[in-house]
Amino acid sequence: MIVAGLFFAGCAANTPVKNTVVNPKAKNYTEAVESAAKTCKVDADCTSVKRGCCLCNGYAPVNKEAAAALQPMWEKECAMAACTLQMCYVEINTSCQNGVCVGTPKPMEDYMAY
Repeated sequence: MIVAGLFFAGCAANTPVKNTVVNPKAKNYTEAVESAAKTCKVDADCTSVKRGCCLCNGYAPVNKEAAAALQPMWEKECAMAACTLQMCYVEINTSCQNGVCVGTPKPMEDYMAY
């Protein structure tokens, strides 16, 4: 049994990481967001994710594959986060520029309710 365990452990160590759009060694969600893939070909490849658990931490532009990989991390780490209830103007519009997802602040009029 010990030999079998060592065999499988050795195989696991040589298995390539499939999800490289997010750093698998990131210590927390925020670090994972900062290292997330931002590559793109067109604007539709880009989206935004929360930088942290609270709304006022803002948003970061990432590619859609990275966003999908980050969502379960956010749900796990931020499910019980204590945040203040306040209005923050931190949302961004994303686009692809020179092969990289970038974010620009949403115009103030996008926040106004009519």
